[in-house]
Amino acid sequence: MTARNADSLLDLFDADWIARPYDYYSKLREQHGVYRDDLMRSWVVLNHADITALSKDDRLSGARIDEFHAALPPESRADMAPLAAVLKNMMLFREPPEHTRLRKLIQPGLTPRFIRTVRSTIEELTGELLDRVLPTGRMDVIHDFAKPLTQSVIALLAGVPAQAAHLLADWRGLLPEFFSQSSAELPRLTALRAVLDENLAQRRAGLAEDLFTEMIADRLDGGGYTDDEVFANFLLLIDAGQATTTHLIGNAALALLDHPGQAELLRDRPGLAANAAQEFLRYDSSVQFTTRIATGEMRVAGQLIPAGDSVTLVLGAGNRDPSRYPEPDRLDLTRKATDHLSFGHGIHYCLGAALALAEIEIAMRCLVQRTENWRAGRTELSWLDSVNFRFLSALPIEFDERKPEVTA
Repeated sequence: MTARNADSLLDLFDADWIARPYDYYSKLREQHGVYRDDLMRSWVVLNHADITALSKDDRLSGARIDEFHAALPPESRADMAPLAAVLKNMMLFREPPEHTRLRKLIQPGLTPRFIRTVRSTIEELTGELLDRVLPTGRMDVIHDFAKPLTQSVIALLAGVPAQAAHLLADWRGLLPEFFSQSSAELPRLTALRAVLDENLAQRRAGLAEDLFTEMIADRLDGGGYTDDEVFANFLLLIDAGQATTTHLIGNAALALLDHPGQAELLRDRPGLAANAAQEFLRYDSSVQFTTRIATGEMRVAGQLIPAGDSVTLVLGAGNRDPSRYPEPDRLDLTRKATDHLSFGHGIHYCLGAALALAEIEIAMRCLVQRTENWRAGRTELSWLDSVNFRFLSALPIEFDERKPEVTA
């Protein structure tokens, strides 16, 4: 009988590690390249090169919702059935050819070219939010800035009408809900389904004019997409575009609060903002790992992984791998980090990457250009009780308004 490996990602729930997971990843990496996490019931991969290669390996499948759902206790399985039904229709949890077909539904609408058309809207929304808080000299970066910004942008892109915009408020993310076996979001999903169904008839008839219709109109009837598939990937657009991007902006602000010299650099060189967005993603991603299922026996870093086993790719650890990034724990907004792992790689590369980068770039550039001398509003930070999602519950700061320079 083999002794249980004592190291586990679940140790990140411990008070010593929850606020500083990267120190724990470093500890794990020093002891293991790839190891079996008995508590997680998964193989864990920590190195940038291995994660990059495995993200493109077709022997690993993202179709894991049914397996997780089937392993739940009977009562929880029944409670989670509606959420599982939605999640397994998302392209994120499907493999080719279904993944390819579902990706084609939305992909043309999230190209960098399309995102350039909404940059002015993001700029305008960012300016309005800052106008509200500047006179007060304080804000909660999460609740006063990042959340309303991403909610407004995603409502625009997803075609959620103004009278239903409240359904996007305080979006928690469907994956955290599913993996924590929470049914709290089910009433919201029912209400959003009613909104989508009401608009879907107009979309299929070519009568709707919102951006979501523009994104999918040419493919809606020709691709054989069911209403359930459209709804699931409508929710994926909301999920990825709101919760994760909200906390990417929050984590970026926290990084600058801890590195005032880098904040000053961005003030002096606003042209760095696009590059800085990539470094923020590398430095502290809001999603820390992703899990795949091995469809066949495979060997990784000397470890034999049997078919059917779970493999967890720790994106946050790969982003701080010293063999890929010199001084990985240092925030450096001049660093070229476009190969970070926060959006994944391969066929599951995040469809919303261009949108998220645009929002982070604009939000952080405008924030530092209009404020200075940041002070933390509290000494203790509260994180979502999750080992995978780096979501701050709040980030209060105080600041001085930065006056425009007057030139002679």
